Formats: sequence, structure tokens, C-alpha cells
Amino acid sequence: MRLKYFMIFLISFALLMPTFGQADSASEPPRFTATYYFTNVRCPSCLTIERLTESTIKTEFAEQLESGLLEWRTINIDGDGNFHFVKDYNLYTKSVIISENEDGKEVRWKNLPKVWELLGNEAKFGKYLKDEITAFMAGP
Repeated sequence: MRLKYFMIFLISFALLMPTFGQADSASEPPRFTATYYFTNVRCPSCLTIERLTESTIKTEFAEQLESGLLEWRTINIDGDGNFHFVKDYNLYTKSVIISENEDGKEVRWKNLPKVWELLGNEAKFGKYLKDEITAFMAGP
């Protein structure tokens, strides 16, 4: 009888063992976040920046998005409780910000202002974003 209980214990332990010591990745925030900050007033240039940024990130960083290393989001700073981003990131216009998080807290960020200069050239825009985000994710 003891052997039967011992075998049940061993089987249960073997089934549960792979999860011991592993962090719950579902509860961990992404390490990097790319965010487009906009307002209620949306001009054609603003919409183009958002479209090109989203397209570049989804194309060039598909693996990082899938793994959860990188998150893409948009935030309307005119929305309830979002105006603090203006002060947090010294925003004076619509902007793309890449940030790094550790233990759920932002540790560094960078504004990518050339999106305004390059929005008329999709290839240069995409290269700029890819290069800047790649360099940022590689570390300081």
C-alpha cells in the first residue's frame, strides 16, 4: 500500500516539477514598450506616423512581440488620467517613445523625434525606427 502512495507521489511530483522555480510570465510586464502618444486632434501626418510605426514594429519585431519581450500600444493623452505622460516624457507633440521596464518599473526611455522628419519616406522611416529600437533594446 505504501508503494502505491509513493508511486502516486512520484508521478505527481514529476508532473509538477517543470513549473517549480519558473516565473509566471503571464504576470510579468513586457521588458520593452513602444508607444505612440497622440491627442484627440488627429491630422493626416499623425495618422501616418501611427500607421508606419505600427507596421514597422509588427514587421521588424514580430518575434519580440510574440515572445512578450516587446509590446506595441497607442495612448491618447487626452484620455482620462493620461495627461501625466506629457510631463513624464516632456511631450510637446505626438510622439513615439520606446521604454524599458524592470520588475514592473520603467528604468529608461527614449523619444524618437525623427518620425516627423521621415514620415514622407516609408523606407527611411522604417529603417530609422528599426535601428533606434534595436539599439535601445541592446542596452545603454
